[in-house]
Amino acid sequence: MNTPIRESDYLMPLKVAGLSFRNNFVVGSGPAVKTLDMIKAIERWGWGGASLKLTIDPTYISKPPRYRWLKKHKYHAFTAETRLTFEQGLRLMEKARKAVSELILYANMAYAGENGEDGWIRMAKKYEAAGAHVIELNMCCPNMSFNVESSGGQSRALSGASVGSRPDIVSKTAAAVQAAVGIPVFVKLTPEGGRIGEVAKACFDNAIVSVGSTGNRLAIPDFDINNPQHGICRLQEEPTLACFSGPWLKPLALRDVYEMRAKCTPENMVMGSGGIEKWTDAVQMMMCGADFVQICTAVMLKGPKILPKIVKGIKQFMQQKGYDGYRDMRDMVVPHITPTDRLTLYRGHARIDEQKCTGCALCADIGHCYAISMENKKAKINVDDCTGCSTCVDLCPVNAVSICQYEKIEQE
Repeated sequence: MNTPIRESDYLMPLKVAGLSFRNNFVVGSGPAVKTLDMIKAIERWGWGGASLKLTIDPTYISKPPRYRWLKKHKYHAFTAETRLTFEQGLRLMEKARKAVSELILYANMAYAGENGEDGWIRMAKKYEAAGAHVIELNMCCPNMSFNVESSGGQSRALSGASVGSRPDIVSKTAAAVQAAVGIPVFVKLTPEGGRIGEVAKACFDNAIVSVGSTGNRLAIPDFDINNPQHGICRLQEEPTLACFSGPWLKPLALRDVYEMRAKCTPENMVMGSGGIEKWTDAVQMMMCGADFVQICTAVMLKGPKILPKIVKGIKQFMQQKGYDGYRDMRDMVVPHITPTDRLTLYRGHARIDEQKCTGCALCADIGHCYAISMENKKAKINVDDCTGCSTCVDLCPVNAVSICQYEKIEQE
C-alpha cells in the first residue's frame, strides 16, 4: 500500500479529554517532526497525531546531528542532535495549526532552567497560545542532563531522565502544568531507573490524562577494538554514550507498557513506544496495555508512509478475530503475566528426527548441556540427563529437534 489512508480506512478512533483522534497512532517527537512539510506529510499519510520535535528552554547541547543505523544489529544510535529553540518550536506549532486540520499536535517540551514549575508552566502556556492540542512533558530524554551526568560531566540544570524517575517531582510538576493550562497534559516518562510504573501511577493520581515511555535507551555503541578512542559516528572524533532505538528495543518497551498498565486502572490512558516497525508490533503494544502507539525510529528511516501498511494488517487481524476496536485486544496479556514461582511447567525432553539430522553437532556443542552426543554422525539424546531447556531446538538449522511433553510439574 503506497497511497495515503482514506477516511474509510481509519482505524481505532478515540476521544481523549475532548480531543478526537482519527486513530491511535502518533509520530513520536524526533527528527521526523521538525518542519512544516514533515507535519503535512504525517497528516497526509493518515496518522492520528504528531509530537513535534522536542524543545528545551533554555536550549543547550545543540549540535549538528550524528546518527548511525547499524543494520546488522537493527539499532539506531545518535550521539548529537540539533535542537529547536523554544521560539522555533512555537513558530512551528503556529504554522502547523494553520496547515493541518485532522492531526492532533503535541508540544513536546522540557524546561531546563532554575525556575522549577514556573518555567514549565510558562512554556506550556505559550505552546497553548500557539495552538497546541496537547502539552507533552518530556521527562525522559537521556540525551539531556542525564547523558552529561552519566558520561562523567556536570549538568547545570536537571531535566529529562535526570528527574524522570522521581514520582514526586514528575507528578507535582505535571499537576502544576495541568492546572495552569486548558488543554490536556500528557507525560513522557523514562525507563531509566526502573520506576516507570510508580511514576505513571503518581501522575494518574494527580489527574494526568495520559502517560507513556520513550522509545530509546542510553548506551555505548559497538566500536572498533583496534581504534577504541574513536567514536562510531561519521564526522565525530570521540566515543560517547548514545541514544539507542530500533527493533531490538521492543521487548523492553513492552515491559514498560505492561508496568505502567499494571500500576494503573483500565480507564487510564497509556502510550507505548519503542521498536515498532510492523502491525504485529503495534498489536503487541496494545495487548500489553497501550492506548496510543508512538513510532519514531521507523518513521525516521522509512518515512510516514509506513502507516497504511500497519493499519491494513491490524484491520485484517481485527476482522479475523471479530474485534470491533482496539479496546477488545488492549490488556489481553496483562493479567496473564505470571510470577516465576507460579509458572505452569511440564516435564519433558528433547528428541531427534534422525531423517532430518545432518550431523552438524551444533546441539552437541551447547555449553550448559550434557545430554547430547554424536553417534554415527547423528545427534543422540540421553533422556535421563535432558532438562528440557529447548536450546537445542532453537539452534538446530534443519528443525531436526523437538520437545516431548509429559505430565505437569506440581507446585511445591
